[in-house]
Amino acid sequence: MEELTGEIVLRQIRKSYTPALICTGCLFLCTGICTAVCALRYGFFTPATIVCAALAFAALILLLISLFRWIFVTKSRVLQPFGNAIAMAGCIRAGGTFAIWQTPPYRKYPLIITEEYLVCPARVESWLQLSEISSAQRYVLNGAGFLRCLLKAHSLFAARAALSVTHKDRAYHKRHPLPDTELFNLLVLRDQKKKRHNYFVAVADFHDVLAFIREYQPEAVFKPDKTI
Repeated sequence: MEELTGEIVLRQIRKSYTPALICTGCLFLCTGICTAVCALRYGFFTPATIVCAALAFAALILLLISLFRWIFVTKSRVLQPFGNAIAMAGCIRAGGTFAIWQTPPYRKYPLIITEEYLVCPARVESWLQLSEISSAQRYVLNGAGFLRCLLKAHSLFAARAALSVTHKDRAYHKRHPLPDTELFNLLVLRDQKKKRHNYFVAVADFHDVLAFIREYQPEAVFKPDKTI
């Protein structure tokens, strides 16, 4: 993985905002088309047109909010604890040198755990202070596909990762199981505000990761495993 810089941090954060921008753009386009069709067919002041116009206006507000976050990424809440992207990049780079645990370099999804926080360097928005963790749960993916991950894990991150494995590969791996170092499950953490934070962790590493979280945040609730 390339060394983190302020520019890479901003690029990662902007990339995390892109799905919301696309979704709100599509929503505004659909509601706008419905409004135009209703206006032409039924008139401008009919209930159907007014309802569609209200939905289109709400979608426009959401689109503008998403666009603002995407453009002015330097004002992201992710950067607030650090001040700017350069400071965040430096903090994460330093964390890699004094981490109490981190995934081996050949793992697909890197994870750094220090005495204060954990973060996936490939997704800087995943930065989370250990003291903020209120609960932890393991989602056993069990070869789940895109829709299954999206509906059961409520995680676009997990669903996108499922796209990287084709149906043919999943069928092959069912007949020829991969070693635990190549199998990944989803670690779902919730902070004090009940916000979800998702991380992929190799099956071989999961016990160690949970042990470190339990040691440095003993007040956290560790929920039973959930199979997808």
